[in-house]
Amino acid sequence: MNELPLVIFTVLVQGAVGLFLCLGLVSILFPKTGEQAMNKAFVATMVMFGIGATAAIFHLGTPVRAFNVLNGVSHSSPLSLEIVALSLFGASAVAYTGMRLFNLQPALRKVLLPVAMVLGLVLVYAIAQVYTLSTVPTWDSGWTLFQFLMTAGVIGPVGAMTLLRWQSASAGHYQKMADRGLATFGLMMLVVAVTCFVGFVVYLGGLTLHSNPLAMMDYHSTLMLARVALMMVGVICAAVSATRGNHQVTGVAALCFLLVVVAEVMGRIFFYDIHISASAGM
Repeated sequence: MNELPLVIFTVLVQGAVGLFLCLGLVSILFPKTGEQAMNKAFVATMVMFGIGATAAIFHLGTPVRAFNVLNGVSHSSPLSLEIVALSLFGASAVAYTGMRLFNLQPALRKVLLPVAMVLGLVLVYAIAQVYTLSTVPTWDSGWTLFQFLMTAGVIGPVGAMTLLRWQSASAGHYQKMADRGLATFGLMMLVVAVTCFVGFVVYLGGLTLHSNPLAMMDYHSTLMLARVALMMVGVICAAVSATRGNHQVTGVAALCFLLVVVAEVMGRIFFYDIHISASAGM
């Protein structure tokens, strides 16, 4: 599909925001979690963010076009504001991670962390505004922002669990507490995501359009069911593992993380597939 770079960009960048937020909360709520483990987890998050941001360049065709898009900032172009938000979050998150790695400016880091976390949410909002278009009824609603937030909401906790389990030997006793906390948060996000996804499907079914958005492709029903199933299996299995005290079992968490990412990729493919212009077919 032509939108594959955008699928990778939106899922990985939003997932990285979710990871950063979860790791940030662990850093704030469990400050005695091993410094080395947390540092490596933040670095891995930035790698994920970098891969996602690079995918967006492939969609533009050439990096030079990114600078052309920035010309629209003065006109409040959603695409231009998206790039600005991407740059601000990336810069603040990388700066914070670098300060952690080299143990620089502890006081400044305490201020920079919540700032970067807020900028992460701003970035997810900015990406959603690019697609909330009055000319595309299937996207023109609060469900677009909700879906993007839920991508961060379900990938973040499971990803953070995986990264901290990977470094459990150096994470210390508080990693167990963080693991349980992340599992609980992941379950909460899962309930919200699945419940409201049903609402989104109902919303699509109620739209008056020239074609049924739920039947654009023959594989859509299978894709939607597989997406929900994989997301539920991934989050629930990670939570069960945490409940049973398997706080050092990295393989299970990694598999769950992979399932959740694949689920979100499926959901984003469905999102792009249902692009229906209000004027098409009239």
